[in-house]
Amino acid sequence: MIQEAQQLRIKGIRDGLLITTSSEGSFAELCAQLRAELQQKGAFFQGSRVALQVEARPLNKAQILQLQRLFIEYNLELWAILADNAETRTIARDLDLAIRLAGSQTDLDGNVLAHLPESSGNGHAPAHQQSDAQVLMLRETLRSGRSILHDGHVVIMGDVNAGAEIIAGGDVLVWGRLRGLVHAGAMGDDTAVICALDLNPTQLRIADQIAIAPHEAGRTPYPEQASIKNGQIIAERWKSGN
Repeated sequence: MIQEAQQLRIKGIRDGLLITTSSEGSFAELCAQLRAELQQKGAFFQGSRVALQVEARPLNKAQILQLQRLFIEYNLELWAILADNAETRTIARDLDLAIRLAGSQTDLDGNVLAHLPESSGNGHAPAHQQSDAQVLMLRETLRSGRSILHDGHVVIMGDVNAGAEIIAGGDVLVWGRLRGLVHAGAMGDDTAVICALDLNPTQLRIADQIAIAPHEAGRTPYPEQASIKNGQIIAERWKSGN
């Protein structure tokens, strides 16, 4: 997990951030904990979309609006309220907030489904489902404006266009062209690596190190791996066994 407290669990998902809260404690205590977490990790979370899972905690309209204002204060967008309470879901929907995640085990009203089909309908398991919960795999091209935030490793089966960004707590592997901004080891792991079949990003970051790749017109792409060596980011040809 990116961050864990007594009542809060925060992790990266396909759609941004998922913040799970406990139904214990008062609403004021919840807001105080959220503010403390956002103050501590604001730079890492900034610009993200937030889905807030409140479990059995009931929320009224004024409380949801207060949470929206709190997230806006830290340059975050509250786009979904995931609640067990039917009245809370109704209020959230009236405020044009989503009440379920895409591919989640709920119907359109947020009710838990008793059974889900094992595939996505095309004979393949959904791309984001992994046996290892610390790996996020996406089979898509990340276009400009797309932002991926995940506390573990990230694997992209496709290109990362200029204007897109990936921020990962672990390694980043791009099975395609990497043109955007990538930050691996974002929580301080200086052993993290960034690999791509064509490594030509606008900016690379590993832990607290930053590198900007020179623009090379007409360059012949080849697989490369970037890592920290002797205190700086070095890109080397990606060979078997690296």
